[in-house]
Amino acid sequence: MSAHTVPILKKAIAVLRAVADGKGDATTTKALAQTLGLPHSSTYRILQTFLAEDWVRATAAGQHEISFGLLPLLQPLSRHELLIETVREPLRQLARDTGLTAKISVRQGDSAITIFRVESPRATSVNVKIGAAFHLVLGSSGTVLMSTLSAAERDAIIAAAPADCWQNQKPADIATRLRELTRNGRCSDLGHYRTDHSAMSAPLRDRAGNIVAALTLIGFPQDFEPTPRKLASRHLLACAETCNRLLRGN
Repeated sequence: MSAHTVPILKKAIAVLRAVADGKGDATTTKALAQTLGLPHSSTYRILQTFLAEDWVRATAAGQHEISFGLLPLLQPLSRHELLIETVREPLRQLARDTGLTAKISVRQGDSAITIFRVESPRATSVNVKIGAAFHLVLGSSGTVLMSTLSAAERDAIIAAAPADCWQNQKPADIATRLRELTRNGRCSDLGHYRTDHSAMSAPLRDRAGNIVAALTLIGFPQDFEPTPRKLASRHLLACAETCNRLLRGN
């Protein structure tokens, strides 16, 4: 555990997650304490605090569930829900057309966060987790999300990137991806993020033309050999145009 974290707060977060994930008797005070390895008294006080804030509600049977009091905290995420609903069907079609996994990523600070994915229809494919976060200097989606920044802002992000971001790439590779994005409307990462898979991304834009997300296809290295990469690029750009048209309200 980091020296800069608060132990009781981490326990409270664990309780809240367990309530969100659990059902029925798994969410009683006793069951939560046993599952999490916490003292019954601590679990009780944590739950009472959440009850007082209306983040958790108790049922007549002594079980607990997430309450609507959390909604105001989640309001900033509503724009992402609208984005997902708008592009859901085009992404499903993109995955069917290419046989690859398709995902949407947004920027959060110096990270790209996966907020939606459609898995490849193939039996074997690259798995992508919702909520997965990685530094902006990694991958094609990070390049798309950084492309809206000034050169000074990009340089600052690159300079502050952790050392493990440079295991398979150099800062010059980011510049190459940015040029590719400008030239072709999409950019590729062929093993610079992870050597066992490759990706290609294009920007999604709102009504004002601002980049709000990166649309990405992910597969194995053989999926991005020259011939299949050309086909994937056509499908990706066509899907991005469809999504952008929907986001503009056309």
